[in-house]
This record gives sequence, structure tokens and C-alpha cells, in this order.
Amino acid sequence: MTHRRPGIIAAALFGAAAIASPVTAAAQGVILSIQIRAQNTNPERPTEPIDNLQELMQAFARCWSPPPVDTARQPVDLTFQVSFKRSGELFGRPRAIQFAHTVPLEEQERYYLAVAEAVERCSQMPFTDRMGGAVAGRTFRVNFIDARNRKQAEVSWLTPKTD
Repeated sequence: MTHRRPGIIAAALFGAAAIASPVTAAAQGVILSIQIRAQNTNPERPTEPIDNLQELMQAFARCWSPPPVDTARQPVDLTFQVSFKRSGELFGRPRAIQFAHTVPLEEQERYYLAVAEAVERCSQMPFTDRMGGAVAGRTFRVNFIDARNRKQAEVSWLTPKTD
């Protein structure tokens, strides 16, 4: 029997507000899904105090500068794991990067470097005391979902009705 503990799945749109909702996750800790919709040419270290998961996702999004989009390929979605100390410093090293689909070795290396730079830029997170206590030692699975090159269907049924 698998032991389940409460986790959080959260989604963030790069440059927009993040949405968090509680769910039950199987021993995965906290899952943060950050959707990237634009190139971040000026990634920056977080300076404002981080007091909740939405602010944490926004900080990760601001730290991340994904490699340029290759329009000939599918967008690259990836996941890595990271843990923090109460102080906001990294707890150990970030763990395995997983790609959502097969990615050529050369492209993998570009993404490994981009993740390493983002994690370095984001550490030390300026956690409030409350947030530091809440996240200390927890594993975060950070999903970067690259939506910069995704084709979206037009949704005509969302247009407002007129009388």
C-alpha cells in the first residue's frame, strides 16, 4: 500500500499571477508548475520576501531564462527537484532533470545549464520566517512548461453573448 500525504500542485504563468490548489500527491512533496509564455531576457534574483507558494513560483519564473525556442521542435518541458533550508539556502543539490519527451543531447545540455543558472540565481530565497519553517527540508518538484511555441486552438465559444 502506498502512503499518501497531502501535497500542493500549483501553476504559474510567467509574468502573471500564480494559482495554487491543494491536492493529494503520492510522496512527491510539493509540485510547482510554472508555465513560460515569453522569453525572459533579464532574469533576476528575488529580493522581496517570499511568504507563500505563489510568490515562490513567481520568484522561480523570474530567475528562469529558458534557451531560445526551436520552432522546428516541440516545446521543451522539464522537471527538477530542489529543497531549501529554513534560511532559503539550498538543502543539498538540485536533483535529476527530467524532460517530458525525448530531447537531443545538445539541447539537453542547454537546458541543464539554464536550470543550473536559474537555481544559482534563485538561491538564497528570501523566505519570511513563516515560509522558511513551512518549506524547510521539503522536496519541490519544479515543472517548467514551455508554452512559447505551443499552438493553441481558437476557442470561439468563449466570446461574449450579445442580445
